[in-house]
Amino acid sequence: MGDNGSMQVPLSNSSTGDSMAPDSIESIVTGLIESAIDTYSPAKNHAPADSGTFREDAAQAILWACSLTAFTGREPLAVTILGTGMRSVVLRVQYEAAGDAPSTMILKWYRRQDSAKNSGGFGYLRERHGLVALGELAPGVFPHLYGADDALRCVALEDVAFADARAVGDALLPSTTQAPPGYLAFAVDSYLSVWNALAEAGVMPRAVERYRKALAKADRKAQHPGAMPSPALAENGLASLYPEADGLQVPEDVELEELGEQQQTLIEMAYRFRRVVQPFFTKRPPVPEQFTLNRGQVYMFSSGDFSPHNVLFGSARDTVRAFDAEGACIHHRGFPFVEAMLGFPSSPGYPNYEVNRERTVPRLFAALFGDTPLDTHLAEDLAVCAAVTACTLMELYSHGERAHLLGRIRRQSAELMMLLLRTGDSKDTALVDLAKRLGNVK
Repeated sequence: MGDNGSMQVPLSNSSTGDSMAPDSIESIVTGLIESAIDTYSPAKNHAPADSGTFREDAAQAILWACSLTAFTGREPLAVTILGTGMRSVVLRVQYEAAGDAPSTMILKWYRRQDSAKNSGGFGYLRERHGLVALGELAPGVFPHLYGADDALRCVALEDVAFADARAVGDALLPSTTQAPPGYLAFAVDSYLSVWNALAEAGVMPRAVERYRKALAKADRKAQHPGAMPSPALAENGLASLYPEADGLQVPEDVELEELGEQQQTLIEMAYRFRRVVQPFFTKRPPVPEQFTLNRGQVYMFSSGDFSPHNVLFGSARDTVRAFDAEGACIHHRGFPFVEAMLGFPSSPGYPNYEVNRERTVPRLFAALFGDTPLDTHLAEDLAVCAAVTACTLMELYSHGERAHLLGRIRRQSAELMMLLLRTGDSKDTALVDLAKRLGNVK
C-alpha cells in the first residue's frame, strides 16, 4: 500500500466501523504516549517530549496510523519515542499480533509547517515520494511506505529493525569487545551492497522520473526538483574561501570579463559546484536523450544520506536493510565515494570510524562506477564532490559543537582533491587553487 491520502480517524462515537470505539482508542493512545514520555531521555540537541504540542501531534499521528489497512482494528500496545530532532519526530508503535501482518510500524512527522509544499531541503516530500522510488530501484532494502498524510506531514513506515540488527556505523567505531573474525569486513560489505544496488539501477528507470514529477507537482516553486537538497550551503562555504572576491552575485550591468580575476574564479567554481549538485535540471523532468552515456555512468538516485548508521546488517549475509530517505535525490556517484574516503565526516562518530581504506576504496569505487575508468574528467568531478562536501560542512559546523573538526575535514578534503587530480593527470589550476585554500587552516 502506498499513499493513504488525507484519511483522518473519526473521533466521536457516531461512526464505529472497527472493533474499538473511538473514545476507547483515544484513551488507549493517550496512556501509551504518557508512558513513552516517562521513559524518554532526549539525545543531545533533541527537543523534550513533555509538552502539549508533542502530545497532540503524537496522538493525531497514531490515531491516523490506526486507520491504515495493515493496522485497522488492531489495538496499539506500546509506543517508543526514537527521536525528537529539530527536523522530525520518530516513534515506534507496537500493535496486537494478527497473523502475518506487521506488529510494529515507524511513525515520522515533520515539524516545518510547509513540509508538504517545500522540497528544497531534507524533509517530508523527499521521504514520502523517495521511498516509493527506492522500493522499485532496490526492492526489500528500504522501508515499505504504509501511508502518508500531507495535513499531518506524517509518514507511516515499515520497521526495518530485526533481531540481531546492528548499524554499520556502530560496527565501524572502536569497541572494548573483541569482534569476531571478518566482522568489520562484513559490515563494510553490507554498506557497499546497498550503494551497489542503487548505482546499478542508475537514473534512467521510470521510478526516478515519477519521483521528480511528484516533487514538481507538490512544490510549484522548486527550480530543480529531485536534485540534491540545500545546495546553497556549499556555495556559501565556497564564497568564504575567496574573501578577496565580492560574493557570487554579478551586477546586471557588468560583464563577467569586467570582474576581477578572483571574482571570476569564484563564479566559475560555483558553476562547477552546480554542475555536480544540479546536473542539467529543469522544472520538467529531463528526457532520456539528455542523459549521455557518461552522465548515466556517473549519476544515481539514492536516499541522499551517506551515513553508515543508516544501514543495518545481521548474522545472515542476505539481510541488509537501510532507512532514512528524507534527502532522496539524484546525485553524482562521487558523493558517497568521497564521504567514505574522508572517513564519513557527515556522521556523528567522525573521526573515529575504523575503515581499511586500502581494501575498501577500490571496492567502493567498483560498486559505484563499475568499469568506468578514473580518467581526467571523472577525477575532476570527484575533486569537486570533495570540495562540495567540505564547503557544506563548513557552513553546517562552523558555529556548533563540531566546529573543532573543520580543520581536519578541510585538510583531508584538500589532500583528497590533490590525490584525485594527480591520479587523473589533471592540469586544472583552478581546482588546485581551491584545494590549497581548503587546506590553508591555521
